[in-house]
Amino acid sequence: MALFTDFEVITLDDLLTFENSIGQVASAHGIDVDAKIALATSEIAERLRLWILAQSPYEPMWFSPWMNRNFLDLGTVVVTSALQHWLCNSSLAKVFAEAYNVQLNTRFRAKWQEYRQAAQTSADTAFRAGLGMVSNPLPKPPMPLLSVLTGSLSAQSIFIQTAWVDRNGNESAPSPENGFVLGNDSSVTVAILANTASAPAAAAGWSVYGGTSEDKLTRQNAAPLAIGSTWQMPDSGFAFGTAPGTGQRPDYYIQLSRQLQRG
Repeated sequence: MALFTDFEVITLDDLLTFENSIGQVASAHGIDVDAKIALATSEIAERLRLWILAQSPYEPMWFSPWMNRNFLDLGTVVVTSALQHWLCNSSLAKVFAEAYNVQLNTRFRAKWQEYRQAAQTSADTAFRAGLGMVSNPLPKPPMPLLSVLTGSLSAQSIFIQTAWVDRNGNESAPSPENGFVLGNDSSVTVAILANTASAPAAAAGWSVYGGTSEDKLTRQNAAPLAIGSTWQMPDSGFAFGTAPGTGQRPDYYIQLSRQLQRG
């Protein structure tokens, strides 16, 4: 699962699973969907901060010894299904609210009210389930860096993703894909970052996923790659491996303050 602070944790594609007409509505009425997602995310972020502070700014004592308790913030929050639904429904409510304000169309008003209520229901569900937290967060990496030079690879399309790995084998949410069309007699080198100083503290290495189709990427390294190292695509092409995961699962959940659950 992605972390709350990962970039593009919610996109238009996520909203389409709830409302397949959202793209047409936004285009027809000049609505910036990304801006509505950002606004909804910002509002929910403020409520989550209040919830965390109301509970405790540190990991629970039963999870970590007193001297080793990590500070909790939005970067340690996992986007569980309940939290994702809240983000999506809140974003959709904002899109249809603007569509109604532009057109004063009763259909848009009904959709606005529908998703506003769905957002409150999702918030209630997130409250009951608790906030999923990780002790050692691994943020989603940025788009991987590809270097294409002369080599022995044949002409083909390639797609690459990367993910951070901690010492226990847990992986971050995968990076955005970077794609390239190779010519004949090429070589490809992949790096996860331009500067290793930007690696997250919890990272012990990284993984690379590749394929000739953007929906069929598989892991190319048998063991985590060292931070600061690069991966060279072999002349034999991509190897068969496991598909990218969705990120870290919560280490524990914290119950949210009832006094701050609404409003």
